[in-house]
Formats: sequence, structure tokens, C-alpha cells
Amino acid sequence: MDNNQIQELIRSFLDDVSVLTVSGQDCNFSIKIVSKDFTNISILERHKTIMKLFSDLLQSGELHAISLDLKAPSEI
Repeated sequence: MDNNQIQELIRSFLDDVSVLTVSGQDCNFSIKIVSKDFTNISILERHKTIMKLFSDLLQSGELHAISLDLKAPSEI
């Protein structure tokens, strides 16, 4: 999985993304997302939601580690 594939997966799931950056290589990535979809949702629920997108890839070992920075527009 590369940066573009991760971005496509996230954009296909979230409706309103104003910032999406993915950095990393091999199987370790850092992802920053700013989206209206996170408004009035706890940080824990945001993480759970996004991690579900990658659960199969993490279990298979295709991805090893993901660091998330998830914010609503009002939080930046």
C-alpha cells in the first residue's frame, strides 16, 4: 500500500475532507485528516472509525503502524 492508495481509501469513506496528508513508506504511515465528518465526534471514535478502514491490512501485515492526527475544521 502506498500514500496514494491510502488517500483514495480515506476519500472514498469520508464525505468532506479539507486536509489529507499521508507520509511514510513501506508499512508505517502518518495520516493527518481534517474533516467536517469529525465534528462533534470524540477523538476515540474518530480513531476507531479510521482504523476500521485499515483493519484487514493491519492484520495481514501489509500495514504495520499508523499514526493518526484527526481534527474537525473548528479545531485547527
